Amino acid sequence: MKNLIILILLSVSSLAFAQQYENKSVNYRVVAINSEDNSIESVSNEIELYLPMKLYLPTAFTPNGDGLNDTFGAVGEGIEKYRLVVYNRWGESVFSTENVNAKWDGFYKGKPVPFGSYNYKLVAYGKEFGEVNKTGRVTVLN
Repeated sequence: MKNLIILILLSVSSLAFAQQYENKSVNYRVVAINSEDNSIESVSNEIELYLPMKLYLPTAFTPNGDGLNDTFGAVGEGIEKYRLVVYNRWGESVFSTENVNAKWDGFYKGKPVPFGSYNYKLVAYGKEFGEVNKTGRVTVLN
């Protein structure tokens, strides 16, 4: 009976992208090697996996310019498509973006919004997780 060593090989270029938390794939291949003479006994097909989407939205922020929690928006990984809209109490859109890196600074029409709760609607899509539709509230604090 042959002694086999099973190796899982990662594509180096894919792994580098994955470590940067972009929505890139990681490629895997399983290789069985004979431990007696290091000959390759079997090689699997290569599979391509995407990082699962992770998404976080804070419940409050303080747009007071102190450099801590001054903006509101999603933070995450594996997000391919994204749309965030923030509404005031009258249902008027005070912020909208399709760029996950763009954050709301607590201003509307060049002026700071009043402190209080604002509703938001978020739609995000990741290849491994599918679509997320989320509504919630964010509190603007002083």
